[in-house]
Amino acid sequence: MVVLGVLGSRNALSKQVIQNEILNPILNDLDKPLTKIILPEDTLSSTYIECWANRKDIDVELVKSDWTMNGKRAGVFRDLDIEQQSNVLLVFEGPRSRYYLDLAERIAKRRPKSLIYVVEANSVTPVLLEVDFTPRNAISEKQEKDILTIPKMFSKAKKCLINDDL
Repeated sequence: MVVLGVLGSRNALSKQVIQNEILNPILNDLDKPLTKIILPEDTLSSTYIECWANRKDIDVELVKSDWTMNGKRAGVFRDLDIEQQSNVLLVFEGPRSRYYLDLAERIAKRRPKSLIYVVEANSVTPVLLEVDFTPRNAISEKQEKDILTIPKMFSKAKKCLINDDL
């Protein structure tokens, strides 16, 4: 079962652009049929996506932000709910903020097997997000203690910077 979650919005785009340039390419890219789309309730682009999904007989779930209960964090909780229920994400980068782009990268690191499509602020083409998972060099506590002893720190130095006045 493929569930597409949508984070962010692009209200400046027309219905045709969202449907033809963003949604249709994503639908064609998926190996399995799309069964459900989860959208934020309060955006115009969600309305366009809902219309497209209804024509394709795809179930739609609208998630509402609870501003009275969560205050300023309502959008964050709504997005978390959408993320947890989805296994494929479509993320729209905001025109003035990198918040959703950074969120997409954090999600990709947490869920490496999930497909995450990002539509950047200056584009209408969905790009599959790929995050570099190269492991960083890790040092254990024991190795750190062995390295950071005074004799070993200055063992390769020609002249020691510490003088013993004993």
